[in-house]
Amino acid sequence: MFVFVSNLLDQIILLSMRRNCSAQVFGRTAVLILARGGSKGVRLKNLQTVGGLSLISRAIKTSKEAGLHDVTVSTDHPLIALEALKTGTAIFRRSHITAVDWAPSIWGAAEFISRRPEVTVLVLIQATSPFLKPKRLEDAVRKLNLPIAYDCVFSALRSYKLRWHQHGNTFSPINFDIHARPRRQDWNGNLIETGAFYISRRHLIENGLFQNNNCTIEEVFGAESLEVDTYYDLQVANALLRSNLADVLGN
Repeated sequence: MFVFVSNLLDQIILLSMRRNCSAQVFGRTAVLILARGGSKGVRLKNLQTVGGLSLISRAIKTSKEAGLHDVTVSTDHPLIALEALKTGTAIFRRSHITAVDWAPSIWGAAEFISRRPEVTVLVLIQATSPFLKPKRLEDAVRKLNLPIAYDCVFSALRSYKLRWHQHGNTFSPINFDIHARPRRQDWNGNLIETGAFYISRRHLIENGLFQNNNCTIEEVFGAESLEVDTYYDLQVANALLRSNLADVLGN
């Protein structure tokens, strides 16, 4: 079965190359969507649909609407490759070692750029953020060089939640003083990575990093921060879309 699946994936990639050899745009800034087939929480998570469109297709659509046309889906599964093929997107054969449960995303990113020596900036997009706005992604790419040059830009959500750290059976505050609890209007909150995207210069990825101390963030809001990791998240995403709340909550 493994050999059959592997051969099928190779055939789909070959077909993709034949179809896209004249249409695919290759450049110094490339989008990579990592989409392995072995997701545990939700089976074939990247093929699950929100509003009738698969998560992987949504990520591709968002990238292209943001003006990023050098888009590649890196996968180890033929069904995901077929979904990418339907959109005319390039397919990269993800190696087994970068697609196992415990493999960090940076391995998949490094594997990809090792085959693309012309790429100087990698835009890693997570297909599990279905409500990411193209304009947000476009602004983030622009922010990499303006007003000053950064090495990375990533998506973050501002949170005003008060956080605690557990030490055995005791607890201590992390981001506030218990003698002067802040009101929401009195502080800027904390920034939490959403994982929707990481825009990194090549030298970072070659050193095994997406970020360093020369980074900035692109702030996302509301539904844009939703990450589909469980069937519950999937139901929430579809409910937001059906009720037309996704755009309202994303502003």
